[in-house]
Amino acid sequence: MLGRFLRKGGWTIIALAIVGAGAYLLSGRLNSDVLLPISSAVMAQPVGDLPVMPNKPEPGWVTLDGCPPAGNGGDTALNLMKNRMDQGAYVPVSFESLATLTWPKSVENQLVEEWSPTSRAFIGQYAGLPVSVEGYLVNIRSAAPEPANCDLSNETNLTWRMNLADSPRALRSETLVVESTPQARIGHTWTMDLIRSLIVDPRAQVRISGWLYFDPEHPQEVGRMRASLWEIRPVMQIEVFEDGRWYALDRYGK
Repeated sequence: MLGRFLRKGGWTIIALAIVGAGAYLLSGRLNSDVLLPISSAVMAQPVGDLPVMPNKPEPGWVTLDGCPPAGNGGDTALNLMKNRMDQGAYVPVSFESLATLTWPKSVENQLVEEWSPTSRAFIGQYAGLPVSVEGYLVNIRSAAPEPANCDLSNETNLTWRMNLADSPRALRSETLVVESTPQARIGHTWTMDLIRSLIVDPRAQVRISGWLYFDPEHPQEVGRMRASLWEIRPVMQIEVFEDGRWYALDRYGK
């Protein structure tokens, strides 16, 4: 009976079922609602010195002033990635590797749940990598309240948006966006004034460590206010190069 079924095209049906199941699993979500880990079978050749890490660290979260990790509104999958506050084993990567990393144009201004399996696979290969990159912060400002933080407007609950350049005199259009979130600042002594006076104004060299994040929500900024939709968010550590050594920014805080 089974042999007759297979001879009459059963293998084709089974193959299609396997492919369909694979696509379903790839496009689905984990219980945590973050991007799925990517099988080595669908991973693209890594860009530059970006690491190959099929099994990335699971995010950790806290509730911030009553706001849950998923936020309140917007894209839940992105909110969870924005609001993580766990430390990682950061891998040194070059500025160029991050600045030249591409993305599928079809995901721009789209919810994660609307991305195709192929797009999810490509972005999921890199999103959530623990990376560390050297450069220069050329500005810092508070971002507007956002659904990820339940639109909390207190200054301590706002994200700090910074632009990281590979040279002190780079144009804004050549920079990468790196963002410090209130959750990730817990335990740090950082202030915006400290970062301006110690790093931005004197164009001091810094090392930024955190989680690689893809932001599909601002394609209109590419080529004007940033070089890429890839960001480091959240920033988990900021170090300053002084007297031939790297020092954590907390060393200079109150």
